Amino acid sequence: MTESGPILTFRGVRGSMPVSGSNTNRHGGHTLCIEVTSADRSVVLIDGGTGITRLHRNGAPGGATEYHVFLTHYHWDHIQGLLFFRPLYDESNTFTFYGHQWDTMSSREAIEGALRPPWFPVSIQDTAAHKTYVTISSTILEVGDLKITAAPLHHPQGVTAYRIDGPKRSVVVATDCERGEQEADETLRLLATGADMLVHDAQYSPAEYEDHYVGWGHSTWAQAAQAAHDAGVKRLILVSHDPARTDDEIDALVQRARGDFANTSAAYEGMQLEL
Repeated sequence: MTESGPILTFRGVRGSMPVSGSNTNRHGGHTLCIEVTSADRSVVLIDGGTGITRLHRNGAPGGATEYHVFLTHYHWDHIQGLLFFRPLYDESNTFTFYGHQWDTMSSREAIEGALRPPWFPVSIQDTAAHKTYVTISSTILEVGDLKITAAPLHHPQGVTAYRIDGPKRSVVVATDCERGEQEADETLRLLATGADMLVHDAQYSPAEYEDHYVGWGHSTWAQAAQAAHDAGVKRLILVSHDPARTDDEIDALVQRARGDFANTSAAYEGMQLEL
């Protein structure tokens, strides 16, 4: 948190699985996690991918911190960092987890069902921090000086997009979503209309998508650009980079996307946006 307002920081930007190596150093290899500070010292997190470990390594608030973890969905790459997040083992901290219902499962059932033995040595129920769970649909919540709006989009087993309105700027996070389903596309347009920034899934190139990945739940840079145009946002930020994509290849996709939407960039670990 700075005096200028809440700060959004990308802690992980990859899709599907974490990667490492010299060809991924600039954008980073951790799976998705986005941190937003708030005026009341609470911390908002979008997803708990492996990027969440960069938060406590870079000086997470100490002691008696209130964490609000908004999950887009429950696939492994978006929750696999949670049980490595040290503040979860501190009894002075409180965590509220938000997520959509899947089938008959509440958010608590989905999270506790995945983060437990034999898939991990420790169950999330046994961590020391106080935890509560909220099952959400399309709703508006307030955390400190942030207003957070949730809306469902199109992805296998469902996905939730979030709009975060800060004192000065607004951002919509629409990761792991596939364009082409009319109702979901319209939902995103309405959610993002008037927003300053749209963070949108761009895991595939158009050729990759058409040849191999229709129905896999992800979008292309061209579809992300179309979503930005449809909503009239000021800036487009591509995210959910394919784990096989090198930094140079991500840069090349950005250049192509700028032909459709000029103010386009790619998310990278440590990138910050003022809200």
